[in-house]
Amino acid sequence: MKKALYIFQAFIVIIFLVKIATVCGLLKFLDIPQHSLFSESRALAEPTRQGASGAVVKDVLDDELTQSRNLYTALQDRQKDLDNRESSLKTEESRLLSLKKEITEKIDALLGLEQRLNSTLSANKEAEAKRFKDLAKVYEAAPPARAGAMLEKLDVKTAAGITMHMKRDKAGAIWGFLNPQKGVEITREITMATSKAPEKSVGE
Repeated sequence: MKKALYIFQAFIVIIFLVKIATVCGLLKFLDIPQHSLFSESRALAEPTRQGASGAVVKDVLDDELTQSRNLYTALQDRQKDLDNRESSLKTEESRLLSLKKEITEKIDALLGLEQRLNSTLSANKEAEAKRFKDLAKVYEAAPPARAGAMLEKLDVKTAAGITMHMKRDKAGAIWGFLNPQKGVEITREITMATSKAPEKSVGE
């Protein structure tokens, strides 16, 4: 864009020089000395000739100079406008790149946090499963009546977790010593836990 503008400006200057050469040729054709256009004494000495040809040539030259100056000024203003726009675009591009970098860094930080949370949750689940397995062994080793009485005193979630990690025959023997209402609550909790497990594994 700038290169094309510079070429256009050079083209205008060439046209201006050609026009000056044309005016000089016209002066020679009319047999008028060039310095007569700029000499006040010559103009006073030859008023008729000055009025007939010199004034016309001078007006034409002034008009051409004025038009060329105006065009050159307009081109300079246009160039400044283009430079300002280019500067604004570069500033905006730099701002967008900085914003993109900031967003990317935040996304990376959130992904890292999610991975750490998943690792923590997985570790907690493994620890909880190990705890339920250890408790299940304790309840399996205890007499069914005593184990049933102990299981009734636990919260439903803990009782269900222990029961799910016990052997079926041991759990069945303890089940006969549970309060029916407590047994229903534990069964409901076990059903909910087993129904959620496949959905979660599929989601992973």
